[in-house]
Amino acid sequence: MKYCGIELKSSEARIVGIQIVDDEYEFIAAETKKIMLNDSKEQEAVLSFREAFGQFFESNNFDKIGIKERGRKGKFAGGADSFKMEGILQTLNHPIEILHVNTIKSKIKGKVLKTEHINKYQEEALKVAVSFI
Repeated sequence: MKYCGIELKSSEARIVGIQIVDDEYEFIAAETKKIMLNDSKEQEAVLSFREAFGQFFESNNFDKIGIKERGRKGKFAGGADSFKMEGILQTLNHPIEILHVNTIKSKIKGKVLKTEHINKYQEEALKVAVSFI
């Protein structure tokens, strides 16, 4: 099984792909660690973002794709661009789930997170991916 975790932050999507091998997860070696939505007001930038993710999903053939849910209001509310990116991703023909922070926490409880092969900014995306195991 192959899983993809995504955290949407500001105007970038941070990505981690993992696969299950011998009851353990391994990172899927990918050059793509994040995809930017450069200008959410420009149709060309939106289409480029959508195409980049479409190609990434096709080339990795994930069984499940998860996006960390962002708050809709309050101190930690997501910005407009992150909600736009979420909508764009949901239009792609791939199995995408939006996961609440508490769901992620409960599903990764007791699991070891291997962070040595990823960048610090990818840790939240890793938690999303690991929550599928």
